[in-house]
Amino acid sequence: MMKKHLIIIACLATQVTGCVYKIDVQQGNIVTQKQVDQLRPGMTPNQVRYVLGSPLLDDVFFPQRWDYVYSFRKGGGAMELQRLTVFFEDQRLTGLQGDFRPHPSKGLAEPEIVTVEVPPRQRQRGIFEIIGGFFRHLF
Repeated sequence: MMKKHLIIIACLATQVTGCVYKIDVQQGNIVTQKQVDQLRPGMTPNQVRYVLGSPLLDDVFFPQRWDYVYSFRKGGGAMELQRLTVFFEDQRLTGLQGDFRPHPSKGLAEPEIVTVEVPPRQRQRGIFEIIGGFFRHLF
């Protein structure tokens, strides 16, 4: 009888403590104001990708629009949501829309010219290219 009560108490304690802790959930691209301040009109998509990272949403129908979305929910509380949309025309950055605004550096008499050097991307062969190359040498 005593053993039965201990098992019930252990099960109840497990259930109560399991309901108290809720994890923090974050999803998407973290975009900071410092990153947005580095953006300049006329930047190429590779330069924007270097500064902000790859966009979360890559729309096939509107390739000139990139969406960066970040959500954070602390312990089951209210969700914080940040959005940034980047627009291109003729492969050049033309505009931003969302929760961030670029701030010019303080004390500048003239607009600052920023050049972002994008390192060359190392292309890795895919599995089908490796297999195809193997069979090309056999025949």
